[in-house]
Amino acid sequence: MTFNLSKILPNQKPKGDLVVLLATCQPNQQMLDTLAGYPSLVLREAFTTQGTLQSLVGANLVVLGEVISIPGLSNEVLTRTLETSRIPVVSIELFLEQPEEWLARAKLASARQVTILPSRQVNLVNWSGGVGKTTLAMAVCKRFVERTSLPAALLELSMGGCSIHARVSADVPEFFTIATQNVPPARWHGVSLYPMDGRTADVMWSEEPERVLSVIAEIRRQHSLFVVDAFPGHPLFSQLSSAQPGRINLIVASPRDDALLQAKRLADEMGNCAQLVLNMARSVADRAGAQAAVVLPFKESWATALDPRLADPLLDLIYSGWSRRSK
Repeated sequence: MTFNLSKILPNQKPKGDLVVLLATCQPNQQMLDTLAGYPSLVLREAFTTQGTLQSLVGANLVVLGEVISIPGLSNEVLTRTLETSRIPVVSIELFLEQPEEWLARAKLASARQVTILPSRQVNLVNWSGGVGKTTLAMAVCKRFVERTSLPAALLELSMGGCSIHARVSADVPEFFTIATQNVPPARWHGVSLYPMDGRTADVMWSEEPERVLSVIAEIRRQHSLFVVDAFPGHPLFSQLSSAQPGRINLIVASPRDDALLQAKRLADEMGNCAQLVLNMARSVADRAGAQAAVVLPFKESWATALDPRLADPLLDLIYSGWSRRSK
């Protein structure tokens, strides 16, 4: 489901009042009576996953019951959004047991901005290595979670060892472990990580392709943004890169001749469903003839820090008007 963000305005929070969001499709009379006993409270009500997310901005406490799941905004996405929002969340039953305790927690909370955005899958791809795919994938995911509080996932498709293990930690659970042993993915800056090395590709895809696709479908369902650091030779690539609504293919190249030639090869193969991102440009000459949708400068300090100035231009391709919203 696509939402017009210009029409989604945060509810205004009256100065000095505590805002409680009651999210349930079956309002509890006891709950309403309890809240009515606190005249300084501002009560918001939501009945759906969409309504709950729309009402989060400025809320100090979420009292959560059963809500109606709207297509494109599953209960899993809502749950993960609430986890990263820093807004206290409590069930109706627990709130009724200790309302004073939860209202005290609400007063201490610092609510973050939460934005509703349609789900997207973004593939960053090139045959050539060393063009910055992993850096850009990590920067985009980190920036997305920081600015929206919505859940993001990063899947790395590698034919060798995974860069995620080198960049984050060797202890990050691998896709094979997550899929077969019910181990949760590692979280990094709020981003769920799914490194898939060459061994997993060879073993799981040849023996259990349905399980692999099932896990990936679950990742999509649970996250608003799904970023794939992809290698075109990976057996899963054709499955993940075919033209689909909400799917964006970004071919990442540096000004190196080999990277540009491989990018052109991919662009010819993928047609109109791919856009070129020229990374590590050092001069105006590097840009000449590239016909790139985005050109990113060579800034080693930006790459090391996963600077938002690397992520924002890509997020502008993914979500039109992102730069205006992120300021």
